[in-house]
Amino acid sequence: MQLTPLQRVDQSLRRQIPLLFTLSLMLFALTPTHIPGMSHVTPMYALAAIYFWSIYRPDLIGYGTSFTIGLLDDLITGAPLGCTALVLLACQQIVFHQQKFFNAKPFGVFWLAFAVLALGAGVLKWLCVGLFAPGGFTPFTDMFAAVLITAAVYPVIAWVLAHAQIKLMAQP
Repeated sequence: MQLTPLQRVDQSLRRQIPLLFTLSLMLFALTPTHIPGMSHVTPMYALAAIYFWSIYRPDLIGYGTSFTIGLLDDLITGAPLGCTALVLLACQQIVFHQQKFFNAKPFGVFWLAFAVLALGAGVLKWLCVGLFAPGGFTPFTDMFAAVLITAAVYPVIAWVLAHAQIKLMAQP
């Protein structure tokens, strides 16, 4: 069956949903919180999205997408170029190689695995930025706070992304 031009555009846009949601979450993480003592803590919401899509739709979130989002994040935040890209690619690689582990597991397992992955990602980014940024290392507690916020908010992010997958990516 041949698709009409409008159907091809629709199909193409549906395939871009993981990218668009991940970019949106990356930008949302940069929104100032105005919480005393937390203004310099940036959650890793893009990591949560990459993790989610790498498990549920690995066909739509390739390494190029993660790399591009990471570079864009570094450009916007002023982090050394490539640090976030390295973190996102490393996490995506881990998830891709553990697909059997994630098969038919309850959500609590996904959440716990994400928390562990987020901690590793936070430490990797903290080291990368600390070694290559002119300002040196930031307080370890800031990185840990970002990891805790990211892990705590992951169920909400996963719920939103799951509904986006069901509602927006389903074929009419």
